[in-house]
Amino acid sequence: MVFFVTGAYGAAALMSLLSFAGAVTYSAFGALFPKRPVSSFLDYTCLTVAAAAMIGDACLHMIPETFEGADAASAETYGLLLIAGVVAVLAFEGLCDALRGADATIRPFGVANLLVEGLHNFADGMALGVAWRLSPEAGAATTVAVAVHELPQELGDFAVLKRAGFSVPGLLAANFLASLTCFGGVAFAAAPLVVEREDELVAFTAGTFLALSLYSLAPQALETLRDIRGTAARSLASAWCLFLVASVVRFLLFITELESAVPAHTEL
Repeated sequence: MVFFVTGAYGAAALMSLLSFAGAVTYSAFGALFPKRPVSSFLDYTCLTVAAAAMIGDACLHMIPETFEGADAASAETYGLLLIAGVVAVLAFEGLCDALRGADATIRPFGVANLLVEGLHNFADGMALGVAWRLSPEAGAATTVAVAVHELPQELGDFAVLKRAGFSVPGLLAANFLASLTCFGGVAFAAAPLVVEREDELVAFTAGTFLALSLYSLAPQALETLRDIRGTAARSLASAWCLFLVASVVRFLLFITELESAVPAHTEL
């Protein structure tokens, strides 16, 4: 129990600290290149990384893990929840767009991004809680895996929320609050009913990842590329983005290999 409390909640605290990774990265680049316009470069870099990380996480990690070993009835349920996650994000963005005033500064995809991140952090917290209850070794391995796949998304969150109209203090506070759901996931990890529904939660979350990345983040990244002037500069930026996508995919494959070394939850 001591290992669970200190390890699992310590890991959740680490995930919350990672919510400031984007701000630190932007500040570091600004300090290193004070006289160069690095904002656009960072925007399309972070947006591309975030979109690639969400799509890759859903397709290489969440969906295969959820459907692995599932019977026909369970697979059908997971498929429906996957679709529900996609529809939920699209419907939420449409609702926010319809309700916001003409003078509203916050764009709907920014709010949707926060909700999806909160849901994902909750699922991560459940994974951390289950792993730390299993053993310190499994907990440590899961913490590393969660942290390294969370980092690219947190880098992108800063660019996403900034483009959505959040002020820097506002987006830092909002993103930090969204990260705190990881503690809720850890706390709920001990509840049998919640553990039994973990696959359903992951399937729904994977759907929200696909919708947000393909409907909002990827178009935002392409929009930043179109803003670049000059054919040569745009071609170079496009090649850089393709390299980023390939790097993120390879990185996620490595994380999948790392997570496969963690004992299964059923051994609890």
